Amino acid sequence: MLASTYMPFVSISPACMLGNCKVNNTYSGIFEQGGHKWRLCFYPKGKSKTGGDGHISLYLQFADTSTLASCGWEVLAKFEFFIFDQLRGNYLNIKESGETRRCFQHTKTEWGLAKLLSLEIFNDVSHGYLVDDCCILGVDVFVTKNTGRMECFSFVDKPAGNSYTWNIRIYPKGDRLQAKGGLSAYINWVDNGGSAADDKVYAEFKLRVKNQLGNNLQEITGKNWFSTLGKGWGWLEFISLDNLKGFVMEDRLILEAEIVVTSTTNRLP
Repeated sequence: MLASTYMPFVSISPACMLGNCKVNNTYSGIFEQGGHKWRLCFYPKGKSKTGGDGHISLYLQFADTSTLASCGWEVLAKFEFFIFDQLRGNYLNIKESGETRRCFQHTKTEWGLAKLLSLEIFNDVSHGYLVDDCCILGVDVFVTKNTGRMECFSFVDKPAGNSYTWNIRIYPKGDRLQAKGGLSAYINWVDNGGSAADDKVYAEFKLRVKNQLGNNLQEITGKNWFSTLGKGWGWLEFISLDNLKGFVMEDRLILEAEIVVTSTTNRLP
């Protein structure tokens, strides 16, 4: 766990404390910790949207999301705010209750405290937090190194030029006794195209067989999760023994498969 302390000086005009601010919040300069950029966001009259009325609000914000992948990234961090007592020379440390570790990601880039300190206490000069219209705020940031694996999972409709390799396996006389002598057919995921992330894949597919007498097709749809170590997925009795006539002629069977939907998994940095 990596720690960093950042302590900006904040000057607050008397007009702002009387409620005549032109802006609701102010940002600190950007600082780096754990390989990421951060900044503080300070609301001298409280952040109303999160229930901070009557208080000062302070938030830790992730400052540069462009350095990370857009899908699925996250940074785990603990933080503790402090405000300097300028009269006594010590700090008031304030943090969320419990041992809270927050997840910063593209849908939630800031965490903090809407009620860091009441305005009554903050504005009282005897407490030393606001002296000569100046306060000193800071944060200790503890970034947790993520040892897990992050992946971006998505579905692809009608995949064109799919890098995965599939095959069809058939048993003309049935795979097991349950096939009752009919034809068994399975679709198998053979290769993941060299992707280190894909050790399984989801697919929706169609399996068709042509009736060579009537020139029509018999089609069955299916869906399943596949693994390169698995046997595949299909039907014990794709064509019953009684219906084999017309599908097999001169020891030839015309069978085709269409992958309608497939999944893809990309490992993130």
